[in-house]
Amino acid sequence: MIGTIVSKNRRQRNSAHHQRPATPRPQQQRAPRQSASRRPGPAPVAHTGWRASLERVSYPVLLGLTRLPKWLLGVVTAGLLLGGLLAPPPWAPLLLGFVIAFLTWLLVLAWPRLGPTPRLIRMAVIGALAAAVIAQSAGVL
Repeated sequence: MIGTIVSKNRRQRNSAHHQRPATPRPQQQRAPRQSASRRPGPAPVAHTGWRASLERVSYPVLLGLTRLPKWLLGVVTAGLLLGGLLAPPPWAPLLLGFVIAFLTWLLVLAWPRLGPTPRLIRMAVIGALAAAVIAQSAGVL
């Protein structure tokens, strides 16, 4: 019969003796992964200096940003960036300035945990945006 021809590479699954016996799963709940949380860590430790005050002021803002949907921050930042690149000169530097200030703020907060390559990449992005602001202000772009 043509319908009963089975390829030699396929296993026939209709025999029950080849199946694994069901193993009971433990009733323990898994501990949440540390990297799965989007919330910032505990409140900054009380240090002295400008960095400590920046971390103290930024902590509530970061908590508020983590409560937003993941896509919203990217859409708003992309909208400001696109608006800054396409807007006429009075508005373009202002919109790009918001993006530069936001990215610089995030860079300063993340600086101690970043390696040399991620620092360099982030500084290059901020530098390119600053060059775009200067070019727009000068009327070149």
